[in-house]
Amino acid sequence: MKVRLRDLAERLGLSVMAVSKALRDAPDIGAATKAKVHAEAQRLGYWPNEAARSLRVKQSGWVGFILPDLASEEGALISGGLTEASQEAGIAILLGLARTGKEEAEQVRAMIGRGAEAIFLLPRISTEHRSAALEVANRSNCPMIFLKRYPADVGLGSGKVSWVVRDMKGAADMVLDHLHDLGHRRVAYLGGHSAARSHALHMQSVLEGVEKRGMALVGGAQMVGLEPEDAERELKKILGKKDGPTAVICGTDTLAQGVFRACFRAGVEIPKGMSVTGVGDGELSRHGMVPLTTVRFPGLGKVGFALWKKMRDGVGGIQPEVVQGELVVRESTGKA
Repeated sequence: MKVRLRDLAERLGLSVMAVSKALRDAPDIGAATKAKVHAEAQRLGYWPNEAARSLRVKQSGWVGFILPDLASEEGALISGGLTEASQEAGIAILLGLARTGKEEAEQVRAMIGRGAEAIFLLPRISTEHRSAALEVANRSNCPMIFLKRYPADVGLGSGKVSWVVRDMKGAADMVLDHLHDLGHRRVAYLGGHSAARSHALHMQSVLEGVEKRGMALVGGAQMVGLEPEDAERELKKILGKKDGPTAVICGTDTLAQGVFRACFRAGVEIPKGMSVTGVGDGELSRHGMVPLTTVRFPGLGKVGFALWKKMRDGVGGIQPEVVQGELVVRESTGKA
């Protein structure tokens, strides 16, 4: 039989209010009383009724997180940071997977129906220009925070919506400055997915940065895809060119691994024969076949949760945030 707050109070000879305050660490309850209440609660196996508490404070104490793939490094990194931040705040997370716009909207509808206070969404890469998920959230006046990317129709005034994205222009500038300082003047660019706004911004920033610094872009800016083999295939073509690049700038760390493979198979030594850079600073960047020079960003999940928590606590509005990266120089880059 479940132990109630009233049962605990009767055993201790205290009022229900005093026991409740002791469990909540209220300042008007003495330390000795708190210790006695906590000890008895543990002995009896008492557990607070969070559902009842939620009704009182009108807060469910949990949020939803929707992403396309938990097994990917991207999904794991963001979900890990979000989970860590939420646990520290005593907030639970309900996780949902969605690989289409329809599934995203269905997950949002289900989570709001169960009382989610907010929805965090790592959208799939898509060419769609509207978010059905956001439309569902707006109808329920539920805050939604996009992580890493967001659809074209999302902006301030679109409802209780915000986003946390990486400063991809800053990432491009840091890498280009680093390579330029090392004497590189001919570079190649292998970007990610053309439908992802952050990837497109990175490519455009590299194009502008190369011209600004008097460098040459060998083979043009290539948006090759998301997998290592996409980058490996494209670099094989570039390596056959006369006056080829001395450095390859990759839009992601994953693509850099494909570049490594193509160079090794062609007998090109890194960094002596080719310098390589990425974006992300994942596990392979640090522990891959060659430690990768890359741009590291703070955990977007943690940043997004902190942004929402401020709004929930009434200490700030729900404003977008562009997080700054830092260049991490490792063994994959050297002098031209």
